[in-house]
Amino acid sequence: MKNRNSIGALLALLLLAFSSSPLRAQGGVDEFFTNAINAMNQAKQLGMPAGAEKWNEALGHLTEATTAFDKRAPELFGPKFGVFWYNKGFCELRLGKFDEAAKSFETCHTKYANKPGATSNNSFEKKALLKWGEAAQGIQQWEVAIDKYKKFLAERGPNDSFPLGAFYINLSVCNFKAGKIASGVENLQIAIKNKQKFPTPPAGIIAGFQAFCEAAIEKKDEASMLDFLKQNRHHVTFQPWESQPYSPVFMTLAAKAMQAELKHIAFELYSLVPSSVTSESSLIAAIDRLANYSSSVPDGTSIYNASALKKQLDESRARTEEGLLPEVTALAAMAYIHEQNGNVRGAYAAYEHLERFHSDIPKEKRENHLYQLVRTSSILGHILETEKEGQKFLRLFPGSENEENVRSLMLTGLFYNGEYDLCLEVASNMEPDLAKHSKGSKQHDICLHVLGGSYFYTGQFSKAREYLKRHPVEYPESQFKVAAQYFEAANFAQLQAWKTAAELLDKFLAKFPNPKDNSYLPFALFDRANCHYILEEYDEAVERLDRIEKEFPEATNREMVFNLKGNIHQTNGENEEALEYYTKALNLAESKRNAGVAGEALFYLVASLREEKKGERQKENYTKALTFYDKFWASYGADSPYQAQVAVAGLPAMEDAGRSEEGLERLQGVISKIAKQPGAYGLEESINSFTKFYLKSHSEEELKTLYYRFPGIDREDKAAQALLRIALIGIFEKKVQTATKAGEDDQASKAKATIQVLFSDLKNDFELKTLSSFILVSVGDYLREKTASPREAIPYYEESLGREDKTHNVNAQFGLADIYGRSSAGGDLAKAAKSLTSIYENSKAKKQKERALYRLVEVLAKMEQWEDVKTRAKEFLDVKKNYNEFAPYVSYTLGQAYENSKEIENALATYGGASATYRGLIVVSAPAQKRYMELLWSRGRAATEKSPSDKQLAYSLGYDYIKQTTNIRQNPKVPENEKDLWDEVAKLVKTYSANSAVTPIQEDEQ
Repeated sequence: MKNRNSIGALLALLLLAFSSSPLRAQGGVDEFFTNAINAMNQAKQLGMPAGAEKWNEALGHLTEATTAFDKRAPELFGPKFGVFWYNKGFCELRLGKFDEAAKSFETCHTKYANKPGATSNNSFEKKALLKWGEAAQGIQQWEVAIDKYKKFLAERGPNDSFPLGAFYINLSVCNFKAGKIASGVENLQIAIKNKQKFPTPPAGIIAGFQAFCEAAIEKKDEASMLDFLKQNRHHVTFQPWESQPYSPVFMTLAAKAMQAELKHIAFELYSLVPSSVTSESSLIAAIDRLANYSSSVPDGTSIYNASALKKQLDESRARTEEGLLPEVTALAAMAYIHEQNGNVRGAYAAYEHLERFHSDIPKEKRENHLYQLVRTSSILGHILETEKEGQKFLRLFPGSENEENVRSLMLTGLFYNGEYDLCLEVASNMEPDLAKHSKGSKQHDICLHVLGGSYFYTGQFSKAREYLKRHPVEYPESQFKVAAQYFEAANFAQLQAWKTAAELLDKFLAKFPNPKDNSYLPFALFDRANCHYILEEYDEAVERLDRIEKEFPEATNREMVFNLKGNIHQTNGENEEALEYYTKALNLAESKRNAGVAGEALFYLVASLREEKKGERQKENYTKALTFYDKFWASYGADSPYQAQVAVAGLPAMEDAGRSEEGLERLQGVISKIAKQPGAYGLEESINSFTKFYLKSHSEEELKTLYYRFPGIDREDKAAQALLRIALIGIFEKKVQTATKAGEDDQASKAKATIQVLFSDLKNDFELKTLSSFILVSVGDYLREKTASPREAIPYYEESLGREDKTHNVNAQFGLADIYGRSSAGGDLAKAAKSLTSIYENSKAKKQKERALYRLVEVLAKMEQWEDVKTRAKEFLDVKKNYNEFAPYVSYTLGQAYENSKEIENALATYGGASATYRGLIVVSAPAQKRYMELLWSRGRAATEKSPSDKQLAYSLGYDYIKQTTNIRQNPKVPENEKDLWDEVAKLVKTYSANSAVTPIQEDEQ
């Protein structure tokens, strides 16, 4: 780090000092310095390493001179002979002979020190201190170097010019090497802050910074390093093309910091590595600026050299081509550091950047980076990203050792984040191929678990059944075996197949009795108790609940256990015990801040104490009920889903306490609130209870007046007013039904007349344009679903569809399609089809698309457009779409389409499949089974060695169907129309059994 111009100044001083020497003819000293001058000039022009030979030549002349004259020089020449020693040391410095240089500079400074009043002066006496320091630094004598640098700074003369930037960098480096970090930082900052003035080139700053980092890492002084970077980061980053050559320095230092477990320092150092793209752009711009220059051009502290920059650019491009980019290593290391420090989001961002901008790196590196991206996105719950990048990984790296892990991350990530629809979409596509090619693999195990669980959690219990049954059979030692068998049992409980659920739960509890291995044990016990409760096996239910209470004090469902136990006691008439358990449920739920169960417990408490009994006990219960009633509204009433139930259940106690008006006002508030919430639970019950208590002291006309001016609802609140009007219509609709059943025709007629008036008022008082789209659709839905004049809803739907607000368009379109779809007129049906097609093609919501396509299939069938029915039905049943809710009905309609198209074989296959797949759904399986049998009978193929006749088969299949579904037919909850469908199949079986072409099945054969 020497100033190149100092060589010329030195040679000029030598000429001046010795050109008139009296010894020119006495030994040839002038010849020595002339030869030395010439050699040094030539060395300067050649530069290093080419000039090394000339520096050696110059050193030879100077060594001969000092050897020949040094003993007599003090007397002959005085102090000025020191310049020979200075120049000798200078040559030695250039040649890296630091020990010899140090001795030469020492001789110059000490033996040839200037003396007061002397006429011969050593111009380099003080400058020798500076060079002595440089030589000591070269041989790593840090303390000596520091001493000489400081002494020079204190003693130097006004004419002792020197490169200040290099000086302070050297002084800082020596301090760092000596372990004096504070002093090193002080001098480094002097060089940095004055880099334009001194100047201090980038190479010098990086040298000082490198020494600082090494010292800080060795001493594990993370604080000093981070503080320095906080203040001086911009001083060590430079322009991108200047920073690029130092990337290896930053990378090496960062690696050392990692080894020293100084992760924060490592992270900061990696962040200094510049992007190759940015660096190359910067290099191109710098080269363009030098287009008109033939040599190096200084610019502030930087020196531009076109050939050097072009070489740097070529090297950078070569690294890019080979994928050996320093920033890739830096980003990967930073990702690791982020995750080690608990910042998974930061690691994910780094891996995302690597994949997005550095995918053209060596295969093994990209494979790892992409896998890490999938892994971290799964941890963060970025489900769509996990799926997208996981699919990419599987496509790009088939057979990778991480392939199975990626598949697992994709599925388990989706599943445990509750993305069940997406789970079904992914796993449904994967499972057939896995079953065919990878049966027995961990991935197929996970796939079955996710499919069964996802169908379970989305309420598709019939579809869940297949996978939940297969999973424990195919993978009895699965890591999910406990969950799989619990889900299978719980699934039947959700299907309300209580006996089957009970049997499976019993097997599950027997097989996995150890709570250490079965985290589902308290939940299974609770489900089994619920089965007992539904089946009115109350003692057994209590036994199961007692186990949870005694054996699982930390079970997360204990408050639910207490509520169910209270329900059982309440059912058994054990009111005190019921109250005890409801209270325990309340206390536990409140301690766990489980507001949902706490509100439920308060509802049970209020409801169980509201029984209208006579005497003092009744008043005592009402007093207790009011305590819980008030607590509910004070703590949970604002958000609890039980607010309507509590408001209703508390009315008797409020009436008894003389707080009827308060209770009614509370219920009014609930009605006002839930009337504004589409689909809110309890509106009808709330209004009916309000009506019951209100009419104890008011007439129906007063009630009507009240509903037209409902307290708490502003007259300008058209939305709530309209919904209350609809609710009032509902009351009179119910009155019509009650009066009609009682034979009170006059009352029924009056109620009908009132309904007509209410509808008329609704139309007159509320202009369509004044109602919000939500209210328009709500009124339309009521008119369509609850009245005998559904077409009255059309203008409401059409008004909503004409609004700029498109929020409720889909519901309005569904409403219109439903109305037109009920018609037999071709024009109306065409309108319905058009509306449903629009919903299906434009909606982005899966549920809406599914429902629209299902209704479209129905309408097309009604129009007898059988080819379109087949197309749309197949589209609906495409497994990739994963449409499940209406699949049974669409399957049956597809069978009808085949039948009407005379494709009898396809019709048979479709009807048979619908009957077998949806056997428990009588409304579909019964008519499908009937047509299956009828078509077989009609086809009438004779028996062969391998199969019975069609007529025998039609009878046998019908017999099996009846035998398997008799228990469903006997269930009192099955609607009468479904029983009729089942009866038709039974009748057909009986008819076929009497035919001579059939051999009836005897019961003892079964």
